[in-house]
Amino acid sequence: MNHSSAFDRWLAFINDEKPCVLATSLDMSAPFSSKGGSRRLFISPEGVLAGCLGVGEAQTQIIELAKKKLKQRNPKSETVIISLSDGRELPIFLDVYVPRSEIMIFGAGHDAIPVARYALSVGWKTTVVDPRPYYNSEERFPGAKRIVADAGKVSDQVRITDRTYIIVMNHHLERDQETLKFVLPSPSPYIGVLGPKRRRERMLRVLQEEGHVFAKETLKRMHSPVGLDIGSETPEEIAISILAEIIAVKNGHSGGFLQDSPHIHRTSKMINRL
Repeated sequence: MNHSSAFDRWLAFINDEKPCVLATSLDMSAPFSSKGGSRRLFISPEGVLAGCLGVGEAQTQIIELAKKKLKQRNPKSETVIISLSDGRELPIFLDVYVPRSEIMIFGAGHDAIPVARYALSVGWKTTVVDPRPYYNSEERFPGAKRIVADAGKVSDQVRITDRTYIIVMNHHLERDQETLKFVLPSPSPYIGVLGPKRRRERMLRVLQEEGHVFAKETLKRMHSPVGLDIGSETPEEIAISILAEIIAVKNGHSGGFLQDSPHIHRTSKMINRL
């Protein structure tokens, strides 16, 4: 057990944008070990611990609960009541931190502009990757992180996680193929590719001929044609369609109509991330 400051470790993980949980005992009358720090316990998804809650029985339960929360799609902070073997109940506040979801757009054409703008407006981190400085400019993508490079040359500049939602819209066949080589092996839960089904099949066939073969489970994350079928025509409407599909995937929903549904905007019961 690492008895360094749980709060310091918590702040360090947040600064590095890594998911974690900080558990704090709310019962100041509970027995407490002086070796434990300040009734706080830090837990990472990998099981890194810091601090101590002071009650070993409660701590074991909290560690398991924290790990389960960090596997959820959209975990929430909350106060939980831990029942102890002696009949006591111990209130523990679980402060759950997960990094903001990120939209990563490969391609800086005119139709990428509303995608980036709308993504930023709902609070997503947004990154645009395109090697053309005239297109991939601050003027066209204010507020977005811009990487002026080809997809094959950005591995040291981007970190794709299971909270990174990718849109491939280079409008350039070879560049899209290079992008797919880079993003399909990643843990991204969503890879949307602009263009018709036959274009997708052509790109995958070329990649296979080059020796890049992807498992069926990997290809399930590839959405092409991209977006929900809402009759989009303009770049703005297409952007809404794409982002709506990403929201549906993120929340474990299918994106159908709410009409006649007994529940409005209900939370998905799906627990594990895609």
